[in-house]
Amino acid sequence: MEEYLELVPVPNPKVQLKKIDGKYYLLIPMDSKLDFLARRLHGDYRRIELDEVGAYTWELCDGRRTVREIGKALKARFGEEVEPLYERLVTFLFELARRYLVEFKRVSEL
Repeated sequence: MEEYLELVPVPNPKVQLKKIDGKYYLLIPMDSKLDFLARRLHGDYRRIELDEVGAYTWELCDGRRTVREIGKALKARFGEEVEPLYERLVTFLFELARRYLVEFKRVSEL
């Protein structure tokens, strides 16, 4: 776990966070030719709903903060609500990475 805390999540610049009808969504453009049918059915964006913690986490992923720094900011804002903090944070960020919404860099690569 410790090795992940020094990684920097860099968001995919095509993805946007929007608040729609009081809910937070990541809007992922469907720009592949394979998305033709999905675009016709659902519009130009795939949407992933986030809770307040997830939305704030996304906002903290600025390409400069490490996972450890993001965790400290989450703890300061949400307190015990985010425990177990780093296990949840790393799981969430790796799920975003699996969907190509963030990529991880080492501080030395920035």
